[in-house]
Amino acid sequence: MIVGSGHDHTLDWWALGILMYEMIIGIPPFYNKNKHQMYYFIQHAPIRWPDKEKHGLSVSEEARDLISRLLEKDRKQRLGQKNDVEEILGHPFFKDIDREKLLSKMIEPPFKPQIKSATDLANFDARFVGLDVAESMLPEESI
Repeated sequence: MIVGSGHDHTLDWWALGILMYEMIIGIPPFYNKNKHQMYYFIQHAPIRWPDKEKHGLSVSEEARDLISRLLEKDRKQRLGQKNDVEEILGHPFFKDIDREKLLSKMIEPPFKPQIKSATDLANFDARFVGLDVAESMLPEESI
Protein backbone atom coordinates (compact mmCIF):
# COMPACT_ATOMS: atom_id res chain seq x y z
CA MET A 1 0.00 0.00 0.00
CA ILE A 2 2.85 2.39 0.73
CA VAL A 3 4.12 2.28 -2.84
CA GLY A 4 0.60 2.33 -4.28
CA SER A 5 0.88 -0.92 -6.23
CA GLY A 6 -2.32 -2.43 -4.87
CA HIS A 7 -2.80 -5.14 -2.29
CA ASP A 8 -4.59 -8.40 -1.65
CA HIS A 9 -5.86 -10.42 1.31
CA THR A 10 -2.32 -10.87 2.65
CA LEU A 11 -2.39 -7.24 3.75
CA ASP A 12 -4.80 -8.34 6.49
CA TRP A 13 -2.25 -10.90 7.68
CA TRP A 14 0.44 -8.20 7.63
CA ALA A 15 -1.84 -6.06 9.81
CA LEU A 16 -2.31 -9.00 12.20
CA GLY A 17 1.48 -9.30 12.50
CA ILE A 18 1.78 -5.57 13.22
CA LEU A 19 -0.97 -5.79 15.86
CA MET A 20 0.53 -8.85 17.55
CA TYR A 21 3.98 -7.26 17.66
CA GLU A 22 2.59 -4.07 19.14
CA MET A 23 0.51 -5.94 21.74
CA ILE A 24 3.56 -7.91 22.88
CA ILE A 25 6.30 -5.26 22.59
CA GLY A 26 4.33 -2.05 23.14
CA ILE A 27 5.26 -0.18 19.95
CA PRO A 28 4.86 -0.96 16.23
CA PRO A 29 7.74 -3.00 14.76
CA PHE A 30 8.95 -0.37 12.28
CA TYR A 31 8.13 2.73 14.33
CA ASN A 32 10.10 5.92 13.85
CA LYS A 33 9.09 9.50 14.65
CA ASN A 34 10.08 10.44 11.11
CA LYS A 35 7.30 9.06 8.87
CA HIS A 36 9.55 8.84 5.80
CA GLN A 37 12.08 6.81 7.80
CA MET A 38 9.27 4.62 9.13
CA TYR A 39 8.00 3.94 5.60
CA TYR A 40 11.54 3.02 4.60
CA PHE A 41 11.78 0.61 7.56
CA ILE A 42 8.44 -0.97 6.63
CA GLN A 43 9.71 -1.65 3.11
CA HIS A 44 13.33 -2.58 3.80
CA ALA A 45 14.31 -3.11 7.45
CA PRO A 46 14.26 -6.39 9.33
CA ILE A 47 12.08 -6.76 12.42
CA ARG A 48 13.83 -5.56 15.57
CA TRP A 49 13.24 -7.72 18.63
CA PRO A 50 13.91 -6.39 22.13
CA ASP A 51 16.97 -7.68 23.95
CA LYS A 52 15.86 -9.71 27.01
CA GLU A 53 18.73 -8.45 29.16
CA LYS A 54 18.48 -4.81 28.12
CA HIS A 55 14.68 -4.44 27.91
CA GLY A 56 13.53 -7.14 30.33
CA LEU A 57 11.21 -8.57 27.72
CA SER A 58 11.36 -11.89 25.94
CA VAL A 59 9.26 -13.17 23.08
CA SER A 60 8.71 -16.90 22.57
CA GLU A 61 10.19 -18.55 19.50
CA GLU A 62 6.67 -19.45 18.32
CA ALA A 63 5.53 -15.82 18.59
CA ARG A 64 8.67 -14.54 16.85
CA ASP A 65 8.25 -17.03 14.02
CA LEU A 66 4.53 -16.31 13.57
CA ILE A 67 5.00 -12.54 13.59
CA SER A 68 8.04 -12.74 11.31
CA ARG A 69 6.13 -14.84 8.81
CA LEU A 70 3.11 -12.49 8.96
CA LEU A 71 5.43 -9.54 8.36
CA GLU A 72 7.18 -11.15 5.39
CA LYS A 73 7.75 -8.28 2.97
CA ASP A 74 7.09 -10.44 -0.10
CA ARG A 75 3.33 -10.95 0.06
CA LYS A 76 3.63 -14.07 -2.10
CA GLN A 77 5.76 -15.67 0.64
CA ARG A 78 3.71 -14.31 3.57
CA LEU A 79 1.98 -16.73 5.94
CA GLY A 80 -1.69 -16.92 4.98
CA GLN A 81 -1.07 -16.36 1.27
CA LYS A 82 -1.82 -19.96 0.29
CA ASN A 83 -4.46 -21.25 2.69
CA ASP A 84 -5.59 -18.06 4.38
CA VAL A 85 -6.69 -18.45 8.01
CA GLU A 86 -6.15 -22.22 8.04
CA GLU A 87 -2.46 -21.69 7.36
CA ILE A 88 -2.19 -19.19 10.19
CA LEU A 89 -4.17 -21.21 12.74
CA GLY A 90 -2.01 -24.21 11.83
CA HIS A 91 1.08 -22.38 13.08
CA PRO A 92 2.66 -23.82 16.29
CA PHE A 93 1.84 -20.56 18.14
CA PHE A 94 -1.81 -21.70 18.21
CA LYS A 95 -1.14 -25.38 19.01
CA ASP A 96 -2.68 -25.27 22.51
CA ILE A 97 -5.92 -23.61 21.44
CA ASP A 98 -8.96 -25.83 20.98
CA ARG A 99 -10.54 -24.13 17.96
CA GLU A 100 -13.96 -25.74 18.47
CA LYS A 101 -14.12 -24.48 22.07
CA LEU A 102 -12.87 -21.09 20.98
CA LEU A 103 -15.50 -20.74 18.26
CA SER A 104 -18.17 -21.95 20.69
CA LYS A 105 -16.99 -19.32 23.21
CA MET A 106 -16.31 -22.03 25.77
CA ILE A 107 -12.77 -20.88 26.66
CA GLU A 108 -12.39 -18.63 29.69
CA PRO A 109 -10.16 -15.64 28.98
CA PRO A 110 -7.03 -15.45 31.14
CA PHE A 111 -7.98 -11.91 32.21
CA LYS A 112 -11.37 -10.25 32.56
CA PRO A 113 -11.23 -6.54 33.30
CA GLN A 114 -13.53 -5.27 36.00
CA ILE A 115 -15.70 -2.55 34.43
CA LYS A 116 -17.87 -0.35 36.62
CA SER A 117 -19.67 1.55 33.85
CA ALA A 118 -19.63 2.28 30.12
CA THR A 119 -17.34 5.25 30.77
CA ASP A 120 -14.95 3.44 33.14
CA LEU A 121 -11.38 4.05 31.92
CA ALA A 122 -9.59 2.40 34.86
CA ASN A 123 -8.18 -0.35 32.62
CA PHE A 124 -6.46 2.11 30.28
CA ASP A 125 -3.07 3.69 30.92
CA ALA A 126 -3.67 7.17 32.35
CA ARG A 127 -1.05 8.60 29.93
CA PHE A 128 -3.33 7.79 27.00
CA VAL A 129 -6.72 8.66 28.47
CA GLY A 130 -6.06 12.39 28.40
CA LEU A 131 -4.55 12.57 24.91
CA ASP A 132 -6.13 14.72 22.24
CA VAL A 133 -8.02 12.62 19.69
CA ALA A 134 -7.86 15.18 16.89
CA GLU A 135 -6.07 12.77 14.53
CA SER A 136 -8.94 10.29 14.87
CA MET A 137 -11.59 12.79 13.88
CA LEU A 138 -12.76 13.61 10.36
CA PRO A 139 -12.51 17.22 9.27
CA GLU A 140 -15.86 19.03 9.39
CA GLU A 141 -16.00 19.51 5.61
CA SER A 142 -15.79 15.74 4.96
CA ILE A 143 -18.80 14.88 7.15
